[in-house]
Amino acid sequence: MPDCTGHLTADITFDCANAPVGGIEQNVILINKDDIDVTTITTDATNDMVITNVSLKSGKTGYKLTGVKQSNGKAWELVKKENAPDKFKHTFSGVIFNPSAENKLQAANLAKGAKYVAVIEQVWKGTESKDAFEVLGLSSGLELSTMTNSSKENDNMIMFELASADGFEETTMPKTYLDGDYAATKTTFDALFVQA
Repeated sequence: MPDCTGHLTADITFDCANAPVGGIEQNVILINKDDIDVTTITTDATNDMVITNVSLKSGKTGYKLTGVKQSNGKAWELVKKENAPDKFKHTFSGVIFNPSAENKLQAANLAKGAKYVAVIEQVWKGTESKDAFEVLGLSSGLELSTMTNSSKENDNMIMFELASADGFEETTMPKTYLDGDYAATKTTFDALFVQA
């Protein structure tokens, strides 16, 4: 049974050989939350902040959002609860570079109320790249919270944000995703989580 007391169980250390670095890698995988087979999600036996498997339902796929430099980003923050355990708001900030009809169709789909999960690769990857990938919105899902476009700003790109809905935040900060090692995890990420 997991420890629900909230007591610290280990030291919090600084590994100076792996100093923090900001940013995420350019490409992000967005998944329709309903397409994830939640029965196959597994966590590390010694650290429940690490997911060791994420599988999609048969015939389903994740979708790549192409980025440039640091156009896309992720964030999370604590949400204090008065009479319940505290929760975490996950946020993904994305950019659709070309406002083409095809891309606007997908942007319009985001606005129809479905929930999404974002899988990102951090620039900072940790020791042996074990902390490279994070999953946002896995429990409650992310919803479209803002979307803007202006021909006078941001080179006419479509800017959007997916976030935890108020009152329906995640129970934990984003989970780390590590399927054995970095190479195997990267292969799954690049394959859009499609099952072989």
